[in-house]
Amino acid sequence: MTNAPREWEPSPTQRACVLYAEDDRLTSAAIARLLAVRGFIVETAANGQEALGKLLTQPAAYDFIITDQAMPLLTGEEWLRRAREGGFAGRVIVYAASLSDTLAARLRELGVERIVNKTESLHTLLDALGEPLGTP
Repeated sequence: MTNAPREWEPSPTQRACVLYAEDDRLTSAAIARLLAVRGFIVETAANGQEALGKLLTQPAAYDFIITDQAMPLLTGEEWLRRAREGGFAGRVIVYAASLSDTLAARLRELGVERIVNKTESLHTLLDALGEPLGTP
């Protein structure tokens, strides 16, 4: 049995759409590019307020969300809370540098499926994306 990370492989009929909220431009561009190469359709937002606006405008357009926590205007927690209050029931992954146990618990109460630390391998993020999509 291997402990190698699983990687999501796109199928010709499955192209998941991701809304990725990240205020760091370099991180946003790199992760968006990585996800696009893996077959995802990616839309980015530079802060929580922009992400919330995109989500509430087209809530059915996104299969899941990836968000940072520490962002200007609205934090990940704040915009996710408003998105849930607005009826978004989709899947969420938080991709953040560090979170307190208390904040992580509050995020899980909002239905966050996975919290991935930015210090982990990018394979960990790809693995987290594969789990909600039911890939092997």
